[in-house]
Amino acid sequence: MTLIYREVVRARLFDAGVCAGIAFLAWGERGSGPVVYAIGLAMAAALLARRRFPVATAAVVYLLAPLHLFAGGTVRAYDLAVLVAMYSVVKYAERLLWGILAGVGAAIGVLIVCILVPRFFWSLPILYGAASLAAWFTAYAVRTRHLYVAALEERAATLERERDYLGRLAAADVRADVARELHDVVAHSLSVMIVQADGARYALGRSPENVPGALDTIAATGRDALEDMRRIVEVLRDGQGEERDGDRRRAGIAELDTLVARAEAAGLRIARRTEGEPVPLTAAEELTAYRIVQESLTNVLRHAGPHTGVEVVLSYMDGGLSIVVADDGPARSPAPEGCEGHGIRGMRERAAVHGGTFAAGPRFEGGWRVEALLPLKAKP
Repeated sequence: MTLIYREVVRARLFDAGVCAGIAFLAWGERGSGPVVYAIGLAMAAALLARRRFPVATAAVVYLLAPLHLFAGGTVRAYDLAVLVAMYSVVKYAERLLWGILAGVGAAIGVLIVCILVPRFFWSLPILYGAASLAAWFTAYAVRTRHLYVAALEERAATLERERDYLGRLAAADVRADVARELHDVVAHSLSVMIVQADGARYALGRSPENVPGALDTIAATGRDALEDMRRIVEVLRDGQGEERDGDRRRAGIAELDTLVARAEAAGLRIARRTEGEPVPLTAAEELTAYRIVQESLTNVLRHAGPHTGVEVVLSYMDGGLSIVVADDGPARSPAPEGCEGHGIRGMRERAAVHGGTFAAGPRFEGGWRVEALLPLKAKP
């Protein structure tokens, strides 16, 4: 049996008990005549709907209550149903206005009793008025408490939904980061290894002395790619790979020399220079700069081929780092908007994460140009 089902059964049993109690009081008035007795039973039966239709229940009880006064001329014990009906309206009605009207109706009922039973003109207003006020304010307190608890539950549910939504966003960000890392590592490493393998095969017949160097480059590139893949898998495994990865190789500005040397070994002619006064970068900024240069060189190898001239310029400006990678290879048409490859999209996303800008496209004099501007944060 679920909790909600138990609550419903408990509420139904309680209402049945209230109805039975009023009916018992009406049974005690059966000596006053069948009309008085029937009115009491009708008031008791009306209370069965007090939770679902509190206003209608109060209307029925309020209309029936004065009738027995005309028949018997006195207050009956089952008039307690009036207080129960008023309590139900204040507690369960959607708008508190109905509860105020129910209180006014009860006050009018007290006046009617005072008029029709004049011998208790002074004592009845005090007694019934106090009872009505007590019932009304008790119902109001319960209603306020119920609304407060409902607001807390709704707030808790909203916070839980927000937490789940933020968790899904965080998971999506992690997946996007991992996808970018995988693309950068695999695409660059495989491009270099394929070019070196082709060169080694070509050199076997003409320049055997160049084969060991090509094989060394392939082996070194494979080891670096394997290390990067292990780091990414560690992040995927428990989300703590970055924190526990402090002693492992982290791609950054210092590794650009190795990256350029590897690309030159693959056949590119690279001219690299740094402009401005270098400033310390955060680990995330260094990784972004490294990946943008890496992906740019990979694209040159893939689309322009070896023996292409490339210029890599890092410019430190006031509060920003400009990264420019331009080649003099064959002209290439930019992809239509929305149809960019994973590499261009990944570089654009990396720059956007830091609030920077990114642009890539053909040069007027031929070749391709990639330019990214990263706002820099002060390194703690």
